[in-house]
Amino acid sequence: MATEVTLNQHALSDVACVEIVTEDEKSYTFETASEVGIEEVLDEGDEQTLKIKNVLYANRKAEDTLLGHNLTFTDNLMCPELLELFQGGTLTPGEGGKFTYTPPAIGTKATKKKFTCNIYTCEVSTDGDTGKYIKVSYPSCEGTSVPFTFKDGEYYTNEYVIKSRPAKNAAPYTASLVDALPK
Repeated sequence: MATEVTLNQHALSDVACVEIVTEDEKSYTFETASEVGIEEVLDEGDEQTLKIKNVLYANRKAEDTLLGHNLTFTDNLMCPELLELFQGGTLTPGEGGKFTYTPPAIGTKATKKKFTCNIYTCEVSTDGDTGKYIKVSYPSCEGTSVPFTFKDGEYYTNEYVIKSRPAKNAAPYTASLVDALPK
């Protein structure tokens, strides 16, 4: 007879916050992401079949290999610090919140920082938020180009695409229950 296992189930809702932690220990936290899409990046194995005169004699199944994840964030505010982090380039802050951001020049290799991306989502119970969060951490991340999109009568939103490609034998992500959001 099988041993019964009690499941530790959590109802989750919302993107509570996203934290980017660079290798030089700088932390960028934003609570304006409204959606996060996570897609596995796979190297799909090719099956080897042995067919003779349209009769299948053998099939060797090839396993898929997980290479990492692509994370797509929909953010509702423009943030020049994230543009510099994800795309490279230069951010020059000015007085009174003014800034100038210049992306990498066409035809040049962008210098980008590696980082860990932590996504926090709220744990919810029958009487609302529990005050706890599920934190999912994706290691070895790098940003991609962030195109601008503007439309009359609508607020600006953008998509950040982050590629997480951990080293061989490293976990593709970790998930943990935590008591608070980062400060």
